[in-house]
Amino acid sequence: MEILVRRQPVFDRSEQLYGYELLLQRIGERPSGAEALPEQMVVDVFLGIGLDQVAANHRAFITVDRDILLGDAVRLLPKDRVVLQLVGQLSDDDELLEACDRLVWSGYRFSVESDAPETLPERILRLSEIVTLDVSRYDRQVLPDVVGWLRQYHARLMARHVRSREDRDAFLKLGFELFEGYQSGVSKTLTRRTLPTEHLLVFRLLKKIRDPKSTDNEIEDILRRDVALSYKLLRMVNSAAFGGREIWSIGHALRLLGRDQVARWLGLLLVVGVEKQGIRAELTSLSLARARMCELLATASGVPRAGGSLFLVGMLSLLDHLVEAPMEQLVESMELAPDVRQALLHREDYYGAVLSLIEAYEAGSWDAVIGWANGIGVAPEALPQIYVDSLAWAREQQGSSLQ
Repeated sequence: MEILVRRQPVFDRSEQLYGYELLLQRIGERPSGAEALPEQMVVDVFLGIGLDQVAANHRAFITVDRDILLGDAVRLLPKDRVVLQLVGQLSDDDELLEACDRLVWSGYRFSVESDAPETLPERILRLSEIVTLDVSRYDRQVLPDVVGWLRQYHARLMARHVRSREDRDAFLKLGFELFEGYQSGVSKTLTRRTLPTEHLLVFRLLKKIRDPKSTDNEIEDILRRDVALSYKLLRMVNSAAFGGREIWSIGHALRLLGRDQVARWLGLLLVVGVEKQGIRAELTSLSLARARMCELLATASGVPRAGGSLFLVGMLSLLDHLVEAPMEQLVESMELAPDVRQALLHREDYYGAVLSLIEAYEAGSWDAVIGWANGIGVAPEALPQIYVDSLAWAREQQGSSLQ
């Protein structure tokens, strides 16, 4: 695969998932904002990888160009699953506008994004179901006037680059209905708060499991104090179907799988919540995908023995946002190994480099992606497939063993 593909979630007013914005970039090319999707990339990505691989069963926002709209390739995209995005300074192009009209009448939906929406042809604004504004580019004093002017077109407003939950609430009051990215569900300031009892118990178990001096009986003794947690862990481990053998106790799991694998499933328990939808569910999905991507990168970089620790690094990298507590407090509670601790707090050393690579990939910072990939000895061309495989693994975990 020669195309870097990533996704960003789009949430509605109720913080439920509306769809995913899919961003693509050919390896070796420098992006310049949102990239239009040429016909060949439709074939390469959506007929090759498959839309479900990157967007599951949700809507996909796909940036398209003039050529694809005038050609037949756009109709390869399922009209009930995609939102066609128009970007940049669009001209009053009769041929293009007529093609867009035909697609709207056929059932396709359009979104338009521009730094100067007032310069867009009125016909574009009227046929667009969604108008997207990069709110980071606007003066807060000017934005209400822009929003007020756009209301006449009866389109839904989507805010891009919302930096925090507090900012999201402010934009919601202005009339925005859709919000791109995870940050719209993250508070600006994470306060020291009392951690849930279950999390504290899992922290204690992780410390015991990683302590070579502790015995299996000591670990089981901790679990006997919380039957519900024991049940969750056993159900999760059994769902992994290791060798097709049923695991009937924590002691059995420790003996059969080894402590590294049990620690892996304890890490899963830390991030898996009851939410099936919304921002927290998407943060959980991202944590799972990061964990798997970390593990795959360990093998790809020639250090497979680091896979267990790297899995934990990826799994815990968003825990501060999931439980709304500072990472420093969480790391202290878990008494993690120094290399894991440094990766989570400071992105240092090999583990930190792997996590930094993943974060750069998610952000679409392609120059940084190439630099981090070369630094850990992974071919950049391998990253798209690793990313897609990690998304599939995360979806599988949430769809079966984590229910």
